[in-house]
Amino acid sequence: MDEVPEKGSYIVWNKLKAPILIVNSGDNKIKAYYNTCRHRGGPVANDKKGKAKLLVCTYHGWSYDLDGNLKAAPHVGGTDQHKPKGFNFFDHGLKPIKIHIWHDWIFINFNGKAKKFEQYAKPLISKFNDIDFTKLRYATTLDFGNINTNWKFLIENFIEPYHVQFVHKTTTNQPLKDHYTIVDGVCYGSGVNVDEEDTKNSDALSVTSKYLSLFPNFIIGTYFPNQIGVYLNVPISPSLTSQKRIIYTTDGKDMSEEEIKMVKNIWWSVHKEDHEMCERLQEGRHSPASYEGGLLSPVWEKGVQAFQKLIVDATMKSSKSIKRKKNV
Repeated sequence: MDEVPEKGSYIVWNKLKAPILIVNSGDNKIKAYYNTCRHRGGPVANDKKGKAKLLVCTYHGWSYDLDGNLKAAPHVGGTDQHKPKGFNFFDHGLKPIKIHIWHDWIFINFNGKAKKFEQYAKPLISKFNDIDFTKLRYATTLDFGNINTNWKFLIENFIEPYHVQFVHKTTTNQPLKDHYTIVDGVCYGSGVNVDEEDTKNSDALSVTSKYLSLFPNFIIGTYFPNQIGVYLNVPISPSLTSQKRIIYTTDGKDMSEEEIKMVKNIWWSVHKEDHEMCERLQEGRHSPASYEGGLLSPVWEKGVQAFQKLIVDATMKSSKSIKRKKNV
């Protein structure tokens, strides 16, 4: 929500099949629409982010208020005929998208059929009973841009601890033996308890941490003593994903510039190691040797197995839904 802090501020996502507009309509109410004019399908917001009193399609000037209502359709009935008889403005507002806001994060449901968020996300929410989210403070963002890998590889990498001792030899001090796995319905991941917390180490992550994901692509991690990291993974194509990491404090205090620089340096190093490996995995999927998949550790990769099963179930459900629509 930090990206749409005041009335009229908006952001646009064009990285998904359907262009999405998220806007603050006032009184801190966040709404989402398809960024598509109801006239001929042009965008009503052309910039990636901005601030506006009206959302205007520059193709023919159709305009909408921040609540998505059509307010103007210039000359639609002929010269100077802006409101022709029988043309009901109310019927031609922007198409809304169902969303839910959990603290600072906006969850989008395209088909409008999702369970209530509190019910769906209960396995994840229950893991944060020790955190007072009212004290959440934004600290900084790491924008990794586009990564040449499928989004699922990034999720799988994040939720399993098996790779840490091999990929992050110098950027973490979190022994594999101190890790544990977490699988709870649509929430899965891992954690590590460190005997001696080292919050001053600027070269390696050396603190107790928890790495969790909520199906399908929400990632959140907690780090001793007062840090949360949230990841936005946006699929662009089957082999390309955009990723950002947003860092917060949980004690109601702001990070100093020195602290921000330190955490950014550590996390940038850690994640670039992850990204390099995930890009190699993407290349490996072109090999005939990988067509039948691979093997998973029954100890360290329980979360990966759970995630893959959810992917299969969701894919099968979607496939059946498409077939039913074709038969109607």
